[in-house]
Amino acid sequence: MVWHIVVVVVLVTAGYDLYLRVRVLRRERAQGGTDDLTRLENRRAFYELAGREFERARRYAHPFTIAYFDLDDFREVSRLFPHQVGEEMLRLVAGAARRSVRASDVVARLGGDQFAVLLPEAGPEAAGAAVKKLQQTLQALSDETDLPLTVCGGVVTCLQPAESLEAAIGAADRLLHGAKAAGRDTFWSEVIVPQPLEGFEPTRLRRAYRVPPGFDMPMPPPRDRPH
Repeated sequence: MVWHIVVVVVLVTAGYDLYLRVRVLRRERAQGGTDDLTRLENRRAFYELAGREFERARRYAHPFTIAYFDLDDFREVSRLFPHQVGEEMLRLVAGAARRSVRASDVVARLGGDQFAVLLPEAGPEAAGAAVKKLQQTLQALSDETDLPLTVCGGVVTCLQPAESLEAAIGAADRLLHGAKAAGRDTFWSEVIVPQPLEGFEPTRLRRAYRVPPGFDMPMPPPRDRPH
């Protein structure tokens, strides 16, 4: 009887020790810049890298693109299904995003279902190609898994440096919210081009990237055009 108690105590102690070690490892990974679930850069690392790239782009007058995107149906899936389903969706989106950009680009999970991409020296054409590749990759994965994997996002390309990194990030976030209001699987983009004359505000161009969703989900009704 005594040895049974000893075995139980040893197992409980070992289990608790393993739990503590996992917590420490996760904390170290977070501090080191890696998201534990997706293995992407985390929020802290992304903003540090984005800050360096912003300063480099400003110094050498190089273009760069920053994009925010998140899953259209993550909250609904998380409410209806076990959390493992939502976690698998995040992993699939992370992998698709990583495969849709260059090795030199940065992909990060900012938290929850929100992701960010930094494309150094990428103009609007390269940014648009990356967005379309991401959408097509997610559509193929959705067909394979029957999971709703469409995303909406906002993309800001700076051909001329923005006022600040915070201004570029704020623009990407506003575009993300506009895209989500327009419907699933939608990206809105904005291009900040060089000022034609000193003292003029940078010119901004906006357009939407859109492909049909890769799962059976009703699309929002078309908006009536004014006569």
